[in-house]
Amino acid sequence: MGSDDAPLTQAQRLQTALLLFTERVCGGLDVCSYGLTMGETYVPFDPDEDDDACDEEEAVCSQAWVRVDSSTFITSESWSNGCGGEMSLTLEVGVLRCIEIPEGGEAPTATDVTSAALQAMEDMNTIHCAAMSDEDPEDELWSEIESVQWTPSGPFGGQAGGIWTFNVTF
Repeated sequence: MGSDDAPLTQAQRLQTALLLFTERVCGGLDVCSYGLTMGETYVPFDPDEDDDACDEEEAVCSQAWVRVDSSTFITSESWSNGCGGEMSLTLEVGVLRCIEIPEGGEAPTATDVTSAALQAMEDMNTIHCAAMSDEDPEDELWSEIESVQWTPSGPFGGQAGGIWTFNVTF
């Protein structure tokens, strides 16, 4: 049996699903770069060399990410090889964008803050719609997905945005 005939392992299927989900939910956002990460918290990253959509200053603060927050097996049944089963994951989908910081430590204008809030609400809707999309039944990533909460962040440190939390079953 050749390697092309071998079925994907659960780890490979999960990796594929996470990458496709990242592309689905972040690809529709107008940000400089996006990626998949794991760990206790999101850590800003430098864009890849071929990400030339933004200037250097904007690239640091205009990004989106999918972070695996936690995972657990939710069934005691395993696949035939003793590994696998149904898995529950908590995923964080976040976006941060640049917001103008006035010189001299002055507060941002009401217009700048309103603009950042409106952009965050648009991002909130874009992420949610992409995550919950079931347009192509052939491209179903999860057996279940639950939209948990949107948490706005900022404006602080020259950034504003928010985080969606989703629970998925794989």
